[in-house]
Amino acid sequence: MRWVTYLSPSGGGARAGALDDGDVMSGPGTPPLDRLLEGGLEALREAHARAVDGAIEIIVEPETRMCSPVAPGEPVAVRLGDRDVEIPPELVVGADDAVAPEARVAHVGVAAITVGEERAGAYTPACLWLDAEGVAVQLSLGPVLTTADELTEGSVEPNTSVDDVENGRGRVDLSDPWLTSGPGRVRARLPAVTPPLEADDELFVDVGELGSFEVRVGSQV
Repeated sequence: MRWVTYLSPSGGGARAGALDDGDVMSGPGTPPLDRLLEGGLEALREAHARAVDGAIEIIVEPETRMCSPVAPGEPVAVRLGDRDVEIPPELVVGADDAVAPEARVAHVGVAAITVGEERAGAYTPACLWLDAEGVAVQLSLGPVLTTADELTEGSVEPNTSVDDVENGRGRVDLSDPWLTSGPGRVRARLPAVTPPLEADDELFVDVGELGSFEVRVGSQV
């Protein structure tokens, strides 16, 4: 299953949407994705079917304004090489949100999310932004959250590029013990690192089966 949290164009704020055949679909009374994830994979599967079969709002994925799939209520544990850091929940944003103007370096990889009792029941792209001093200023998650049963590969190779020139690459084993049973409800492993970026650079982030997104460094729109 693939899910997103998006801003409804008809108002009402953020909604959970089931992704199906290139469309984002939301059914009547669909709970927030955070609450659905607490119910476990079977409950999530049933909610996905209800959203697709009884959709009252259907938006083509590229035209959908994405939020972070989840809204962590506690710090997100992030592993950068052999260094672990904790990112306050207020720094978590979606892939379509503006990048902090002081952001200069991106660490890219995968976030694992607990689904019910499944410690790594779902995954989403993750991008940690650091300023020129190496201080974390923002953590972008999404746009799409993919359940583990949907994935055909046991690893992904996150890579980044600017103007079609690759500037970062890494590899994440999705069965890595730190991802599958590490600290907290949301934890990220980010092996791909960019060189210093300039304001207005358009960074393309590709995390294989988990999806891709593009952001403009320093953009506030």
